[in-house]
Amino acid sequence: MRCLFSGLMATLALCSPVLADPLRDAAKEFFAPLPATAPEIPGNPATAEKLALGRALFFDAGLSASGATSCASCHDPAKGGQDGLATPKLSDGAEGVRNTSTVLNAMLNDVHFWDGRDEDLAAQADGPMKAGLAMLGTPEAQLAFAKADANYAKMFAAAYPGEADPVTPDTMAGALEVYVASLLTPAPFDAWLAGDDAALSDGAKAGLQAFLDTGCNYCHFGPTLGGSGHYPLGLVENPSTEVLSSDESALYAIEDSAAGDFVFRTAPLRNVALTAPYFHSGKVQDLSVAVDIMAESQLGRPLDAEDTARIVEFLQSLTGTAPMP
Repeated sequence: MRCLFSGLMATLALCSPVLADPLRDAAKEFFAPLPATAPEIPGNPATAEKLALGRALFFDAGLSASGATSCASCHDPAKGGQDGLATPKLSDGAEGVRNTSTVLNAMLNDVHFWDGRDEDLAAQADGPMKAGLAMLGTPEAQLAFAKADANYAKMFAAAYPGEADPVTPDTMAGALEVYVASLLTPAPFDAWLAGDDAALSDGAKAGLQAFLDTGCNYCHFGPTLGGSGHYPLGLVENPSTEVLSSDESALYAIEDSAAGDFVFRTAPLRNVALTAPYFHSGKVQDLSVAVDIMAESQLGRPLDAEDTARIVEFLQSLTGTAPMP
């Protein structure tokens, strides 16, 4: 009888529905887990050969005029996909204008750069190289460098078989696009969204609830919790001028709004605990301070210390594992 009872209880347990989780249900209305593999790139099918080529190009400082600056110099996967500086230091000693955005999970963003000027990841990868803004090398010099290298000659030929001249600015950008698209960072939050209750701490769950209650999710949504949409910095109340850069410029003209001078893409929050300093100006080092500024300036909802700490704990659950270089 005892065995029969035990078997009956086990059967009932298997047939019982999974208990509903109101918080997870609410979260799924705004967020989605990262895909298990890189999404397909329209017009640029990924191959192992393109991936290997793109990885090599990404870490190769020889493509720069100085021989000392690579894509990874500003977008280091080990540093959350950026450089940890307020604004990037260029190889000619000049300083960049905007804080470096993370390259991790960039394939899932709707637009790229703080001003959202590129919707295409290949353009995002190719633009700095062609313009010489970050790499400080001309396309001609980069092509000459790649063509003179026997290993690159083999890699380009393997990545683009059948091409009369496989080493071009477009093939370079395409290979970089395939590599960057592979930089997905699954995190505890993804496991929790998929149903693993233990993947988030109680504090992180409370932080997610505070994130939703405060309204942060109305700008920070989707799989990267941001990366789309443009809003004035100071939607409700202008932040301290200490947060702003010295040359604020508008993405779009906004009538009768002083805050219209400060319009930027919503930052994705994946790996945000690793990507200090914050904002386009890179002038805020502490994540708690950044959370408080956003709640007050964008939503007009100042947080108490407990809610700020809870939201930070939730944001820490968005820290994922970057692929090895």
